[in-house]
Amino acid sequence: MTQRSIQGLPPSFHETFAPDRRHVATLLKLAMDAYRGNVEAISAETDIPTGKSSGKVVPHLKYAQAMGLIEFEFANGVYALQASALGRAVFAEDPLLYEPLTQVLMHLMLTRAIGGASAWHMLFGNSRLALGKTCSIEAATAFLAQAFGNVSAVPGPLFTTYREDASLARTGMLTTTKDTLTRGSLPMREENYWCYAYVWLQSWERSAGGIQQLPLSELEARCGFVEISGWGDRRFDDFLAWAGAQRIIRVDRQTGAPLVMKTKGSDELIEQLYSDML
Repeated sequence: MTQRSIQGLPPSFHETFAPDRRHVATLLKLAMDAYRGNVEAISAETDIPTGKSSGKVVPHLKYAQAMGLIEFEFANGVYALQASALGRAVFAEDPLLYEPLTQVLMHLMLTRAIGGASAWHMLFGNSRLALGKTCSIEAATAFLAQAFGNVSAVPGPLFTTYREDASLARTGMLTTTKDTLTRGSLPMREENYWCYAYVWLQSWERSAGGIQQLPLSELEARCGFVEISGWGDRRFDDFLAWAGAQRIIRVDRQTGAPLVMKTKGSDELIEQLYSDML
């Protein structure tokens, strides 16, 4: 079985701050204009709080990057921001990052094994056998600590992200009570399928390079997308059928186990992300 490569932002990148969509939106707006500036200048432009030794600017730059919305370079104390192709499409349709579709997209991009945030991927894409769909907060904390070492900053912002409306609570992808966590599943709405397909293909491209055809089991071993979706086999088969009908993939079931061929690249789907919204 292929060993999954996890290359995301390290567990403590957030510096204990959960993502605030308003801050991510203001950074995306700056990135649309290819903004350049130091932390203090970015804070002044966006009203994102910062201080001499810590603040929310840098964590939110990293969140926006892991969500696939912006790219940035840092040199000599200056951040050079650039909107990604995905970020430009999102800004054109939903600059305040308010729509449920946008928030699900932000969540999914965070959970990617490569390019997302490693703790997000471990919880949503690599914990099913260890934790199941519902577990205690204590068990989830212990699982993450074992995966990354005793990193006390891991659980808080990850769990808070799905408690706060200003963050990603509206996705319903993680419900928390005082003592338990319950993972949700992606809404089975066809108007969202372009978004799901985009992230799935993006994960495929990052984890399997130029390989155009893979057994679904190996693709899942590389990406973890089925686990991230929270779907069972029947629901994922419905999604595969849709993707085949849209000529995004071809599925060969002659050998029994599905063999999937990618016939489009993720970038080809970007203009379709909001096309079926009512």
